[in-house]
Amino acid sequence: MPIIDRIPLNENASRVRYPVLRFSAPFAVGQYDFGQAGNQNVRLMALQPNTLYLLAAISFYANVKESDWLESMDTQANFPNFRLHKEFESSDSIYPEPVQCVNYMDGVEQLVYFRTLRDADNLLISFNGIINQVDGMVGVDPVLAEVNFTMYQVTDQAFIRRYLNPNERGH
Repeated sequence: MPIIDRIPLNENASRVRYPVLRFSAPFAVGQYDFGQAGNQNVRLMALQPNTLYLLAAISFYANVKESDWLESMDTQANFPNFRLHKEFESSDSIYPEPVQCVNYMDGVEQLVYFRTLRDADNLLISFNGIINQVDGMVGVDPVLAEVNFTMYQVTDQAFIRRYLNPNERGH
């Protein structure tokens, strides 16, 4: 069953969001480093209380050929990656581990629910990693990486109650 069938889709119960962010890695000494201050704790979207969010899909690509991107990988410790977390709960990541961006992704399905209990919170993203310059990347400065998300904002309180209390599902 597709993910989209798992949430209420009428306009009063949910809204779809498509947050997109681009991250920059300048060239220095044969490498591109995404660990720049401008790539850390960037606001992806405002979160509202009494709302459940579903991260349904991720896309990722960069401004170089995918074969060059793959060749530029050094060690797993340096693989480009991103981390999603709430602003006021920065130690609590949406994913248990950072998402590694080794291959380009196009609409890869996810099924990650999350919510905030705060009146004003934000979903933040941090992008890190180091890649080497390979022949096909000569003259590219900076390397730009883009992460796109498909998220649903579920406001239907009955659905949220059933999600939080699975015994109320009534199957």
